[in-house]
Amino acid sequence: MSNSIKNRLRLSNFLALIGIALLLATYTLKPQFEYRDPVAMDEEDAIEENLSFQPFVFLIPEDVEYFAPPKQQQEMMGDKIYEYQPTGFYAYLIGARTMPVWMVSLEAPQYPKAAFPDGIPVYFHFTEWSGKANEMNTINHYIGMNPMEMGAVTLRKSIPFVFLTFFIMLIVYLFYSGPGWWLLAMIPASFPWLYLGFFSKWLYWFGHHLHPWGAFKIKPFMPTVLGDGKVAQFTTHSYPTAGFYFLLGIFVVLTLSVLIRRKALKDKAALDTE
Repeated sequence: MSNSIKNRLRLSNFLALIGIALLLATYTLKPQFEYRDPVAMDEEDAIEENLSFQPFVFLIPEDVEYFAPPKQQQEMMGDKIYEYQPTGFYAYLIGARTMPVWMVSLEAPQYPKAAFPDGIPVYFHFTEWSGKANEMNTINHYIGMNPMEMGAVTLRKSIPFVFLTFFIMLIVYLFYSGPGWWLLAMIPASFPWLYLGFFSKWLYWFGHHLHPWGAFKIKPFMPTVLGDGKVAQFTTHSYPTAGFYFLLGIFVVLTLSVLIRRKALKDKAALDTE
């Protein structure tokens, strides 16, 4: 094998290692990127707690308190909402420290800029959300929309196992060059597009499952996925945030890794047949 081929294979693996590092970062860097209210009086008030993080029951300690959600929500949310805020290393292990991937915010006259400089923002993580989620749910109620906690329940619970699967696939990718080797990298590389697809699907679901209790009567609609929009009297903003750019980084480095390795292996096969 020529030095050129060896160097390209090393470069391919180096890019894959960068992809692994970015994958781990998206799973663990919530403390560095979660939303903090810029007008809060102290750090405790700057981060609003909510109960959107609901892992599989076998990951929750037995002594954690819970309550039953409204009956009309139990089909999707289950019959128990756990008052669980994991801490320490275990919080990182079970997916409670994932980065925010997408941001949605609302602006309206009743939320003056002086008190709400960011409007009413919600940052969607892989397993939960941060920001002013409680206020957003209140606003959604006015237009007859379901609470955000009903969205992608099983998918959010599964995220730790999705990350674990992708991590194992990339580790195997570093050493395997047999049939289908490229799938080991390209499936994890598709993460940003998978996220965007599921995010869009659930926005559609929320916008087309409205209830008559809303004070504002609006027709079913597709909420804005990317850009600015208008719902009733609210101006909406929807844009990617830090986590999505990390996912794009994973897509770029893994795609380059596959292309470089593919060419190197093709050249190696040609040399072997000479």
